[in-house]
Amino acid sequence: MAAFGILPSEAAAVAADILKPHVEQQPTGSFTLPDLQDVRVAQQVLQQRGVRRTRLIKLNKDIFLLPEDGQKAQSVEIYIKLESEQVCNTFKTRGAVNYIANTDPELTKHGIVTPSVGSFGQALATIVNDRQDIPHCTVLLPDQMDPFRCEILEALGAKVHSLPFPDWWLSLETRCLPDCFPAEDALHNAHFIHPASSECSVGDSTIALEILEDLPDVDAIVVPFCTGGFSSGISHVLAQMNSQARVLAAEVSSSTPLHTAIGAGGPTSCGHAPSFVDQIGGENVLPFMWEPIKSSGLGQSLVVTQEEVVGAIQTLLNDHNVVAEGAGATPLAAAMAGRAGGGKICCVITGGNINPEFLTQVMHGQVPGPRLA
Repeated sequence: MAAFGILPSEAAAVAADILKPHVEQQPTGSFTLPDLQDVRVAQQVLQQRGVRRTRLIKLNKDIFLLPEDGQKAQSVEIYIKLESEQVCNTFKTRGAVNYIANTDPELTKHGIVTPSVGSFGQALATIVNDRQDIPHCTVLLPDQMDPFRCEILEALGAKVHSLPFPDWWLSLETRCLPDCFPAEDALHNAHFIHPASSECSVGDSTIALEILEDLPDVDAIVVPFCTGGFSSGISHVLAQMNSQARVLAAEVSSSTPLHTAIGAGGPTSCGHAPSFVDQIGGENVLPFMWEPIKSSGLGQSLVVTQEEVVGAIQTLLNDHNVVAEGAGATPLAAAMAGRAGGGKICCVITGGNINPEFLTQVMHGQVPGPRLA
């Protein structure tokens, strides 16, 4: 387990001694933006369970925006928030731990099931490893995923089901098992956990508290866009803290659901092409997430190319000895390209679970092709 960035002792620290639920679970199909007080409570809960306060450091690279209309060149100070150093090498650990901490054990006594592209399932599987009262963690993966993700999950003891992408995407949109699982399947008794749940967003949004404590005069925070729970939650929490910092969502050009939705005025199919940046993107913005995204103030998508992501991963490893996965490096790719604007920009490096074959190709300046099952 140490190969995946977490030791058995750390897994126990995350999973042991879960508190009794203190917030009411939202019904299936709903999402509520996080309340600041709940986020502050979650910060204490996560600390008690061994979730790390990750480093925020300044990038060792000077960036200047080219002047326009006679203006002076504008400097960019880029900072990186290293969630790639989190337990399980992913920020998703925050949301997973907070969800389980606020869930009645009676609901999970038949196990849990989640649709995931890997990281969220990995965090849940790590928790379940040391919970005698949760018999299994089952992860639904799209069949377009890099098999490396499946290998990590199975090493953590998770049960993995690979689904055709349309069925997998349907489970995200409907927040339940897709029809490919017959009604008599015992998996219907398991508790379904959606990665874009209110409880997960509360846990993930603790990142905003840490950023403002470490960099109170930050001008913009750039995060990857996946389901929208993380990016909209951060934006909403910052507004409650009266911060003027903008929250910007990074997407890769092979799949731009938020960029497409903003242009169309609502969730619209953008198409989805598999790529090595496999932790973000999708067919469209999840319909039930569109209103929370709009009301959170998150309204800008920064689209980067796979080549720019390769450059960001190289910069992190060469300059800071930080390993980032493709999705985790998209915020830095956007900031280095000047798309996040000037001033102090904090890029959340959300994960470090990259296929070693991909990393080797990236460090040779190559764009890895997706490794499909």
